[in-house]
Amino acid sequence: MACRSTPHATMRHLSRGVALAPLLLVALACREEREPVARARSTAVAARAPAAPTLSRFDVPLAYDFTDVLRTVERVVPSTFGSLSDVKRAGDGDRTHYAYVATRGPFTAFAHGTEVHLRTTLSYTVRAYYKPPIGPTLGASCGTHDPRPRIVAELVAPLTLTPDWHLRSAARIASLAPASASDRDKCRISFLSIDVTAQVLDAARKGIGKHLRDIDDKVGAVNLTNRATDWWARLNAPIRLAEGTWLLLQPRQLRFKGVTGERHVLDVAAGLDAVPVIVTGPRPNHRVLPLPPLGNDSGAAGFHVSLEGTVDYATASRALTTELGGRTVTIGRRTVRVRSLSATRSTGGRLALSVSFTGDAIGTVQFIGTPRFNRATDQIVVSDLDFDLTTDSQLINAYAWLRSDVLLGFFREKARLPSAPVVAQGARLIERGINRTIGGVLTLAGRVDSLVVLGVWVEPRGLTVRALVVGDASVAVRPKRR
Repeated sequence: MACRSTPHATMRHLSRGVALAPLLLVALACREEREPVARARSTAVAARAPAAPTLSRFDVPLAYDFTDVLRTVERVVPSTFGSLSDVKRAGDGDRTHYAYVATRGPFTAFAHGTEVHLRTTLSYTVRAYYKPPIGPTLGASCGTHDPRPRIVAELVAPLTLTPDWHLRSAARIASLAPASASDRDKCRISFLSIDVTAQVLDAARKGIGKHLRDIDDKVGAVNLTNRATDWWARLNAPIRLAEGTWLLLQPRQLRFKGVTGERHVLDVAAGLDAVPVIVTGPRPNHRVLPLPPLGNDSGAAGFHVSLEGTVDYATASRALTTELGGRTVTIGRRTVRVRSLSATRSTGGRLALSVSFTGDAIGTVQFIGTPRFNRATDQIVVSDLDFDLTTDSQLINAYAWLRSDVLLGFFREKARLPSAPVVAQGARLIERGINRTIGGVLTLAGRVDSLVVLGVWVEPRGLTVRALVVGDASVAVRPKRR
């Protein structure tokens, strides 16, 4: 069986019968030597436009472990706030003052929805001073010995990506409060009857708040270009579907949709614009285009893959002979038996069908017609089949009764090649190809919803069928384990 190398998948539409199963397997895995495309095209009679590139959109959740962001925040936010030598006035009067120093513990971080939460605990010490109207200044303190009172601070940083693949945040203080409602986490100076907890909270809020811009600047310096370039290269790599059959996603653009996350992993929701094709032969050489800027939301996902293949004339002839050989046609009082059928290319994009008979007439009659795809029956049909008047048929000259509507009606109805088995097999091949893990990092997942035959063309090597696979798919990129 001959194969044809095209920018699309190889398909074979074969006949029913005992010979179908082995021929089907050969057609799907076929990778024989192919004559140059230019040579085949030079002998084609009916010009046929190449398949237009079909844009597909994949959902691409790009996972990012933001542990690096946590380390950045640790470096930016000071570990100590305040100073016991920095005495501040408490309240509106001039008699009560205080000074505090707080020590920050390490940040813990987790993602929830579209935001990263950064939480830390500050333990603090306070010295309070009271200047009475008469007498020396009185002093007292809290938190000079463990356990010291604590404050829990939580920052929230919604993260997004810029077109040049940098992180961008807008950090804010979500909450700042005592770690508990118990006296342990309050700073009350009993003999002075003052509670400076609120003042410490306010000072801590100001101390952390002035570093929020620094956090945003440092997060904005996180460049994901190298990671995205690695993802991009993997998306460009050929994906083996079967022996000698490859899927090329041919990505064109990644488009940002949003960010969600859980624990330490952010899922950057992106849409991938791609022009996937299937090629046959050795592993194709592929050129990786430079990583493009990140675009905006691309809308709904869905993939479309063009497939194209050829039913060579020898295969079509065998299939039709298997289906119709031995069948009889009665015309009036005369009967002929079909012995064999031979399909060849005629002129003007038409198919020539030579039929050999025995019975009341012995010889060969040639018909001609234009093959079409019948969507209702999933078959290649030649419903306009007619006698080839340009051929000098000795059989017609000898048996004029053969030129009848009965004979034409029989072959118009029966001369067809079913496509359903190959369509189903081709869909399974595609679906198997888009449900796999590649290199432990890239995972394809999807389903085939339909495979639509777009048309049939008569070409030098056989009947070429073009189809379109439609479905949904996603490409998940997960970080490597450290």
